[in-house]
Amino acid sequence: MTEPVVRGVSYCLIHAPNLLVHYGTTPAMERRMHPDSAYLARLPQHLRSYADALAYPPNQTYLGRLRPDELARIPRPWYEHPVEGAEREARYGEMMPEDEFLALLRLVDTFDLVHLEAGFAAAMAERLAAHPLWAADAARLGPGKDLTELRRLLEEHAAPLYLGDRLVGVVRRAHEQDETLSSHVMLENLVTKASAVLGLKHLFAKTGVNPEDVEYIIECSEEACGDMNQRGGGNFAKAIGEMAGCVNATGSDTRSFCAGPTHALIEAAALIRAGVYRHVVVLAGGTPAKLGLNSRDHVAKGLPALEDVIGAFAIHLSADDYVSPRVRLDVVGRHKIGSGSSPQAVMEALVTEPLDRAGLKLTDVDRYGVEMQNPELTEPAGAGDVPQSNYKLIAALAVKRGEIGRAELPAFVAAHGMPGFAPTQGHIPSGVPVIGPVREAIMAGEIQRAMIIGKGSLFLGRMTNLFDGVSVLLERNPGKPAEEPVGAPGGPARQPARTAVGITLHGSELGEEEVLRGAEQAQRQWPDLEVVLIGTPGRPTALRHVDVPACDEPSCATAALTAEHRVMERLLASGELAAAVTLHYPFPIGVATVGRVVTPARGREMLIACTTGTAAADRVEAMVRSAVYGIAVARALGLSEPTVGVLNVEGAPQAERILEEMRQAGYPLRWAASRRADGGSLMRGNDVLTGEPDVLVTDSLTGNLLMKLLSAGATGGSYEATGYGYGPGVGPAQQQIVHIISRASGAPVIAGAIRYAGDMARGGLLQWKSAECAAAQAAGLDRLLAARHAAAGRAGARAGADACGRAGEPAGDQAGGPAPVAPPPEKVATAEIPGVEILQLEEAVACLWAKGIYARSGMGCTGPVVLVADEDLDAARAALREAGFIG
Repeated sequence: MTEPVVRGVSYCLIHAPNLLVHYGTTPAMERRMHPDSAYLARLPQHLRSYADALAYPPNQTYLGRLRPDELARIPRPWYEHPVEGAEREARYGEMMPEDEFLALLRLVDTFDLVHLEAGFAAAMAERLAAHPLWAADAARLGPGKDLTELRRLLEEHAAPLYLGDRLVGVVRRAHEQDETLSSHVMLENLVTKASAVLGLKHLFAKTGVNPEDVEYIIECSEEACGDMNQRGGGNFAKAIGEMAGCVNATGSDTRSFCAGPTHALIEAAALIRAGVYRHVVVLAGGTPAKLGLNSRDHVAKGLPALEDVIGAFAIHLSADDYVSPRVRLDVVGRHKIGSGSSPQAVMEALVTEPLDRAGLKLTDVDRYGVEMQNPELTEPAGAGDVPQSNYKLIAALAVKRGEIGRAELPAFVAAHGMPGFAPTQGHIPSGVPVIGPVREAIMAGEIQRAMIIGKGSLFLGRMTNLFDGVSVLLERNPGKPAEEPVGAPGGPARQPARTAVGITLHGSELGEEEVLRGAEQAQRQWPDLEVVLIGTPGRPTALRHVDVPACDEPSCATAALTAEHRVMERLLASGELAAAVTLHYPFPIGVATVGRVVTPARGREMLIACTTGTAAADRVEAMVRSAVYGIAVARALGLSEPTVGVLNVEGAPQAERILEEMRQAGYPLRWAASRRADGGSLMRGNDVLTGEPDVLVTDSLTGNLLMKLLSAGATGGSYEATGYGYGPGVGPAQQQIVHIISRASGAPVIAGAIRYAGDMARGGLLQWKSAECAAAQAAGLDRLLAARHAAAGRAGARAGADACGRAGEPAGDQAGGPAPVAPPPEKVATAEIPGVEILQLEEAVACLWAKGIYARSGMGCTGPVVLVADEDLDAARAALREAGFIG
């Protein structure tokens, strides 16, 4: 039985002032009842620009640029104290502009309901093509529609999408009579889906978790999707996971108004502890309904309409990694049916009762995450400061129990509480926004415990007057027990002590301060590492540093890095450092580096072998040896059977053939498959963007270029912002773990490189390299390379003959059978035809294609079905009946 832990989080916002005006419940109801009201007339003048919303301190706190304690020190009103230098992307995610988000609705729409104006679609395709998470999808926006067509759709009850006075798109209804599939409901559900997909993609990009590792998704918003026969049938979770590449996941939706996210956290943790799943994601998007909820009061009091952002979050829980905070399932609070609904009864059920069971006091919990609504949104409407009210009630219980004196109540609130910073969107502010900052504080050793509390008002559904609420405790991970040693093949078992990783200070084009920031970020984010500076920092820092003696040689006058390399090598040789990160290190011939990137299309991690250095003087031999080194690195990262693909560059087919002969001779190599229709293990551009192989094999020049494109493509190339650097040098002569970054590596990449180097030390890279090279030799590596060199010497004029019939190219119909049937033009296929045998399902689809009817297979509630367009249903049934597929 494993303990569940919180492995990572993401938080995103979408600036949506036009959705506020047209679909926020408050202005929409006002428009219906009092269309000429002064509030509606004045509302447009109170809308904020994207820049103003981005620089708003609570929004920067939600995204992770500011910590809650830093927000508390900013004077109020916060909208008068914008954050200088606020950027779109921060620690946990991004704030997306409204125009890009409207385009995102089109990308997540699988039923052709969203249509964009042609000029707008073209502009957004160009914008999204530059977005690291959406570049591979931008072309799917399509050409768009002209305004005449959009206006015609409005006459058919489509919901308009506006930017100011400009009509830029519509959302069609999904059924003519079903109110649950009306255009308004479909718009709300698509907004919920799209915002959650944005959060999930950022989770993968920020944490490096592989989408394919996720086994279960729990969606916990307050929306419902279904049809007239089952209005809340679901399933948002799978719809969201589908858009983010979670091909191995299933999922379900959890609902309990604002308490839903905390219920979902407990469910996810319980599934992991029971051993059902190892990787679960809890997530939710937001809805336009609550935009501008209190805007009538904001406008009346001359304030900006502050409720202009839609929130989203995603939380990754997994089996114990012995580092991340644990979820204490023995300290779960619940508001029972018989608990009572007074504020004191609710807090006792959620807070004191579970703590009493664990023998803990209220003061033993360092931070409480309650309803974290931003008070500047609620106070103008008379709702007060919601988080502070909750904290005062918890403090009052501490006074009542004798844990603190009455005079200490304000100090308790200040020490154990946080200012509210989340948008007022029900489930979004309910406890979960604090998980990101308290997780970091726990892992940095700043606090020991935090309690997440979610509460919900069930009366809103008019089914009961009962209240709801649950809570759960997060706690510092004690680490791996002594009886569970960690080791590498052929190496001694090691206990999980902190791994010392050095980082040299000089050589970066971005300056010493950028290196220092990256080192401090790594130490703060991963307390299982000890980050050691090699060189004397130019400012005070909590990191340990090793002074470097002054270099008296003329060549060292401007090359402090040379002296730092000498000290680094000495520290590695003595064992004081387990690994090191540096720039411009002179590896010998035969050593190449294996880079590690986060691919943009799906946020999937991929190793690139190689990125610098030279594994061999011959191009093909270098690629073959790099493949072996890349596999060794993958195994050190914990991938027991990494998939390998060879980038389709010069020499790739020859390298692939040698590796395949080694595989057939017993070398444990598992090929990746290209996403192209013709498959094969030769990788193309799309495979790089999606991270299809675990290990991508290429020459060092191409690998270096790919590293630059994938880590700095969104910054113009001068600042590498994502990934883990160019990787450790691997080769027969390399007996120390030296990891390379570039002169343009920014603090996030430097921090990632330190993590990567630490992973290599803890995973036993040097032992894996020896084992992998021995396995390759046993499979005939040297013999095959020698035969290739001999054949190359005899080839002469036949040098170009391999251009024909290379692996991975179409070979025609060798078997002489009928050519496969091409599908007709795709249609929206929702009409079900049941009764086809499961083993004949694809044959039935092909039968319809041959008749000119578009069809696809699916799984309905009663079993396998063939799906066709409504207008083709009768003809499809007749064709399948005639062919004997159905009776």
